[in-house]
Amino acid sequence: MMWPRLFTRQFQTTAFRLAEESSSKLSREQIRKKELRKMAQRRLQAKTPASEHPLYMPVSQALRYLRAIEVGQPASQQTITLSTIIVSERGVPPLTGNVSFSKPLKEVKVAVFTNDEAQTALMKDTYKVHLVGGTDLLNQIKEGKVNIDFDKAFATPDVVPQLAQLGRILGPRGLLPTVKKGTVAENLESLVQENMNSVPFRQRGNSISLGVAKTYFSDREVLENLLATEKAFKEAIASQQTKKPSILGQTTLTSTHGPGIVIDFA
Repeated sequence: MMWPRLFTRQFQTTAFRLAEESSSKLSREQIRKKELRKMAQRRLQAKTPASEHPLYMPVSQALRYLRAIEVGQPASQQTITLSTIIVSERGVPPLTGNVSFSKPLKEVKVAVFTNDEAQTALMKDTYKVHLVGGTDLLNQIKEGKVNIDFDKAFATPDVVPQLAQLGRILGPRGLLPTVKKGTVAENLESLVQENMNSVPFRQRGNSISLGVAKTYFSDREVLENLLATEKAFKEAIASQQTKKPSILGQTTLTSTHGPGIVIDFA
């Protein structure tokens, strides 16, 4: 008489397991649909005109408001920051790139490594780079005789093998010139011109935040930097290898002590 009970028990266990698996599959499908609806809403919000937002202001008006808030603060220390929401599908790599400002926020100190005398003279006389030199400069940095107080570094191919000895010193700081990073070239003039006033950006989470001006910049200077930022962001999107590239969403301007003000951007 044990067999009917055993069979009944096994049947109930199997039925429960199948029901649980069916419920689990249904839950996963519901989650997927929920995520799709949420993404559709985010894309719709990204395409909504900024002027419809209650905190919207034209850029010129936003700048007057932010400058008023910073009155009494050291002008050189008050930064205007742009923050943009990025709408991306799952698995899409974060946006990265560089913005070349027509009016940089600070002086960018550049180091150039080369044994080419002609390029050494050009970097010193025309571009007034912070540091320039070849083997001697590399040895001085290795021995700790030269401060690593520069923001960017470029090199010609002839010194690349010697740069390897500075990997542990410059590498962690992101200052080691490499072919892969595009900071090594036969002709450094165009490379330095393009990167002298450029600032890197990287998407963190679902947004990008970047300092674009100081409060004492003129409206024209701020607008030119904003246009350069928009161009750089769109170039980063265009370079994404995906069927559904990212979309630029709501963008705000804020100052060091000010609130976020929604502006037209993309």
